[in-house]
Amino acid sequence: MLISNSIGIVADDLTGANDTALQFFMKGSNTEIILDTNSLNENHLNVETWALCNETRNAAPEAAGRIVFESVKLLKEKFGIEYFYKKIDSTLRGNVAVETLAMLEATEYDAAIVAPAYVQEGRITIGGYQLLKGIPIERTDAARDPKAPIYDSYIPDILKRGLSEEAADLVGSIEMKTIAKGAGPIALKLNELIAEGKKLIVMDAVSTVDFEQIVLAMQKSTYNILPSGSAGLAHALGGVWLSEIKPPVQKKVPLLPKLILSGSKTSLTALQIKKLEMDTDIENTYFISLCLDDILNGVEDSLVDRIAANLVKDYIVAVHVSDLGEELSKENAAGKLIDEGISKEELATRITDYLAKLAQKIKQKAEFILITIGGETSYRCSKALNCEYLQVVDAILPSIPLCMDSNAQLVVTKSGNFGTSATLVDIVKYFEHHINEE
Repeated sequence: MLISNSIGIVADDLTGANDTALQFFMKGSNTEIILDTNSLNENHLNVETWALCNETRNAAPEAAGRIVFESVKLLKEKFGIEYFYKKIDSTLRGNVAVETLAMLEATEYDAAIVAPAYVQEGRITIGGYQLLKGIPIERTDAARDPKAPIYDSYIPDILKRGLSEEAADLVGSIEMKTIAKGAGPIALKLNELIAEGKKLIVMDAVSTVDFEQIVLAMQKSTYNILPSGSAGLAHALGGVWLSEIKPPVQKKVPLLPKLILSGSKTSLTALQIKKLEMDTDIENTYFISLCLDDILNGVEDSLVDRIAANLVKDYIVAVHVSDLGEELSKENAAGKLIDEGISKEELATRITDYLAKLAQKIKQKAEFILITIGGETSYRCSKALNCEYLQVVDAILPSIPLCMDSNAQLVVTKSGNFGTSATLVDIVKYFEHHINEE
């Protein structure tokens, strides 16, 4: 089934799939995010942008590459996708090089640009180095990710470490001295590097104008080029790939309580939760800070009952692990993990498992709008609620979509590293201003 101007996004986690798909939705494209490839069928009418969440960020490189290759083939065979986009993490976590090369092989494109900058979120690339609000990513919370830590900020080196010695020569870069000159010089440099055999070409970008010039250079190039980047590059591509720009219809939402589940331990998430807790304009909030014993003991029915009892009208219940880092810095908590033989990586998995089970049990007792924080938390909670796909229905913020899942539940997902201190407050206030009065 061939669809004109159809777009296929392949992502390694759910929040990344969602924020990138949102960029095309905001240009008027009917957009869905697929969590289960078994739901990829022709009954999804009028979908123009597909985003596959493969959840491969923490997978073994060989397995991640194979899954990406098969995902692209599936999209090509079922929907005749015209444009492909490889979503990568803007802090370079995951199997970036392997997955991008696998997508190149499946699409049969000549090379990929690697542009992980997301200027709107304070993530820029300069001299090949990735900075988050002016700080090298190796000095940010990304460096402390329990499953995919970052130890370097120089993107070419990050990519090369994900490849064999023989494949290291496939990496090239175009720095700001060329990017600043505009699309023509960028295209000439792209052609030159690709002719030399480069397959992964890192692009500097410090502004949205840089993305626009990179996109124009892709069009001018004599080669078929795969865009690989964050939602920032996707935003620039939307106006080029979609023939008709249609402003989305503003969404009205039912008056329902909100359940916030956060498995993110980043300092930014902690600040966002604290800001929500302290906001005097938002009433009827109930915060539950999980401790290590909660995670180790599993979900207790008394907690489920307590949460369900508070999920009434427009109330907000927030369950989070923002205080867990401080607890783990203490000797008795760290010793308990050692005694139990639990690594930091295993603890992160237990946290997401806990929150997924909690979501499943609460759903049996109450209706709510689900707000999840953290990529793996978002995926595991969605799967626990038997979600096969998400349909983007509105933009809450430029990087945060409102979605409806395959069971007609409203869902909001947010990366633990995205936004400002007020982002969670802004999400909650969005619902206050979009209530269906009927």
